[in-house]
Amino acid sequence: MSLTIYQGQLDIVLPDGSRHDYERFIITRNPDGGRTMRTVTESPKGDLLRDVNQMVDADWRPIEAMGRLFFKGEAQGTVLRRVVRDRLLSYVWAGDGEVDHAVFDAPPNLTLGFHPVMHEAWKMCFLERTHHEPQPVYIYTVSHTWNGRALSHGGATENTTAYEGDETRVAQAGRFECVRFLWHTQFGFGLRIWTTGPDMILVRVEVVGGDRDGTYYGLATLTETRAD
Repeated sequence: MSLTIYQGQLDIVLPDGSRHDYERFIITRNPDGGRTMRTVTESPKGDLLRDVNQMVDADWRPIEAMGRLFFKGEAQGTVLRRVVRDRLLSYVWAGDGEVDHAVFDAPPNLTLGFHPVMHEAWKMCFLERTHHEPQPVYIYTVSHTWNGRALSHGGATENTTAYEGDETRVAQAGRFECVRFLWHTQFGFGLRIWTTGPDMILVRVEVVGGDRDGTYYGLATLTETRAD
């Protein structure tokens, strides 16, 4: 048995140059080859707090995920999801404690969207790196709003991402050999994404276009521990 544990933090840098703590994460590569990601995200204004746990198998197929959201000091509820063969089981507990259950299709290239920034790297996991043509990305999101300021069963989104190449990238956390993608989101702007290593650790995300153009999220700290 072996276990690899990554821990670190992402910062957000706004177009005016101001830098803020944004997201803390812990990622494990599990003994069976699957991976688990835990993130705690706080917006620069301090009005949004998101706590998410997501697990995938060795082939990046989602297994389960759970997210809790607080906005302006109020609990918005919890979403729990589980993929069982070709079905996505979804349970929503609203802020008042009421629960709702629904079942959706789970195609082979499915990723589950709960809005942590670190998880943007994992959305690139099914893409071919042999060409630069746009490729489909299929996400079942808990919220169609930017930054996930709501929480519900959500719905499916399908857009495209292009593999742009490999390059070395320097972040606050160090120097990394990266794979670069450009994701054309449903929000009318792009996200340029750099990931590193076989566990697809996010190094940087840049907003390209729109009213948030120039904003980026960068890997501020990273530690890696291995245990056999």
